[in-house]
Amino acid sequence: MAEPALEAQFRQLAEDASQDELSAALLVNRVLDPTVDADVLRHRIDELAGACPSGVPPWAFMQQRGFSGNWAEPVTLAHSCLADVLQTGHGIPISLGVLLLHVARRRGFDAAGVNFPGHFLTRIGDALIDPVDFRPVTEDECLHGLNEARGLGEARGLGGTTFPDPFATATSAMIALRMLNNVKAQLVGGSQWDRALAIVGYQLILLPGNAELQFERAQLWERLGAPDAARQSYAEVAQHGGDAKLRSAAEAKLADLGDGGTVW
Repeated sequence: MAEPALEAQFRQLAEDASQDELSAALLVNRVLDPTVDADVLRHRIDELAGACPSGVPPWAFMQQRGFSGNWAEPVTLAHSCLADVLQTGHGIPISLGVLLLHVARRRGFDAAGVNFPGHFLTRIGDALIDPVDFRPVTEDECLHGLNEARGLGEARGLGGTTFPDPFATATSAMIALRMLNNVKAQLVGGSQWDRALAIVGYQLILLPGNAELQFERAQLWERLGAPDAARQSYAEVAQHGGDAKLRSAAEAKLADLGDGGTVW
């Protein structure tokens, strides 16, 4: 279940726009490893940033230090933990991107995360950088990949999704939300329903009342054999969910659950 101390920190992150991306990522690291000392870890990352020579682009420095999102082993929770990423050099785009942003700012660059759908990007000065291999990319190149993915989804009958601004700046709260999405996927894949439920709880602090997250919470309560809690969450979606299809799905789930028992 969610930890009250962590819940309070997520509330602070949601309310305080001055917190940086590193603070968000360190908070996610604490969710995964409560023993981590965030101050010590931040100091280690500061040391990394301080080692970047003034004449070397920050993304080239990260390459030289062996950081990469290209590796053979499967993605694990460790790839979302900055402590592990620092040690191994292996991470997913968003964890690597957060490190790059911190290094770049320490070297005097304007830097921001880019909330690109399905693949976190960074903007360092005028350069758009893919943190997987720390190379500059163009917006057209990224949009081409996004359109290909959208077309594949439509071909599979999944429908297409429209993104108003795929290159929108990612706030620290958005970064925490995306990192928690990655963590949640790993936990659900490992049938760790209780831990996944805690993650959804933290996400709902960042996105209060979000119907999709409420629906996920209901599904996880079902997995845990708690039909009453599942009904409550499904009822909230059925009554207040903004999407008609999601409301309909919640109503169907409520009908399946009935007055007792579980559909699992």
